[in-house]
Amino acid sequence: MARALAIGLAVAVRSALRPSPDARGARLARAAGRGLVRACTELGATFIKVGQIASTRADLLPPGLVTELASLQDRVPPFPYSEVRRCIEAELGRPLGEIYDGFATVPVAAASVAQVHRARLRSNGADVAVKVRRPDILEKVQLDRSILLFVARGLERMVPTLRLVALESAIRTFCTAVEAQIDLSRELANNRRFARNFAGDPDIEVPGVHPDACSAGVLTMDFVEGIAEADLAQNAVDVDRIVRCGLRGVCRMIFQHGFVHADLHPGNLRFVAPGRIVALDLGLVGEIDDHDRLTTARLLFALATGDGPTVARIFFDESPSPKPPDYAAYEREMSAFVEGVRVTGLARLQVSAEIGRIFDILRRHRIQARAHMTMVNLAIMTAEGLSKRLAPDVVLAEEVLPYLAEALGVALPAPPA
Repeated sequence: MARALAIGLAVAVRSALRPSPDARGARLARAAGRGLVRACTELGATFIKVGQIASTRADLLPPGLVTELASLQDRVPPFPYSEVRRCIEAELGRPLGEIYDGFATVPVAAASVAQVHRARLRSNGADVAVKVRRPDILEKVQLDRSILLFVARGLERMVPTLRLVALESAIRTFCTAVEAQIDLSRELANNRRFARNFAGDPDIEVPGVHPDACSAGVLTMDFVEGIAEADLAQNAVDVDRIVRCGLRGVCRMIFQHGFVHADLHPGNLRFVAPGRIVALDLGLVGEIDDHDRLTTARLLFALATGDGPTVARIFFDESPSPKPPDYAAYEREMSAFVEGVRVTGLARLQVSAEIGRIFDILRRHRIQARAHMTMVNLAIMTAEGLSKRLAPDVVLAEEVLPYLAEALGVALPAPPA
């Protein structure tokens, strides 16, 4: 880890010293981004995933930093075609030429866990994307897990109040989800489940899969000729519609299905005019049981409607070991925070930033948070990032509120006079 951080620091310093027409702040942000990209690439898949998630938050991070981190979405250095061929033939038990026709040797995308090649299935002539797992990825991800958990434990020892935000538990949950990505047969099952969940939604879909050409290390699916986010301005796509469609999809995943795609960065989304979304890379998912699904809905509904005492009580009741020295003082502070959110207005609410402020209140009052929201928080963060980037006038909290009310079977509050 020290070597990777040293390399990243060296890259950042060289970039910062290089002549540039950019203003000093922008130059330093890009330099920091290049250093982080290099460090994440050196460290491996789990760190790359963290960088991908950070790259979705242009509303919270400097533009130059986000621009550099975006390269982690689908432009990680690829592994050689010889390894691709060896993996496919070992996994599927046949020569590559018997399975595919016209297999492209250069990948169309390379990410943290796998890379994707375009091909044509010999059996039916379908134009497909072939996702091939990186060699030795399991060992690398397990090493990443050890490093992150070691750091988390060290931080919790040095700063005991970090235990109250369940840092180690949240990192463990995240690492377990990343490890699950490595088995591409799980992604095949996830793909089928998402397809069933959204079968009645004309605006949200996932690529079709070809199970006869799939295994734990290879996933063959229909190639999607969609529009990348960076190209939306040049195409006839209704941006407000796709943003609302994306928010609807995330709400249905969290509050209806309890099965959440937690990796919706721009590299994993394609758009089809006038307003359809195709979700790719269904490896990083979170499952929420009915209790947690409804508790999350109650919590967010109370936050959005200004019910501070209920927000305070839910966190207290759900805590594994609540130890507030003064519950009344805790409730007053949480209620004041929620009232501040209400007064500011939903239009100015940044959900992911407010989550951070809530955790700060919990930490001060010694109420330990559960880690079950890790995947949900990631989905909310990326959905909010999509909204802020493409349609800043769309209010996330207002879009979410009807789905919360539906999940809880309650009426929406009347709008203020």
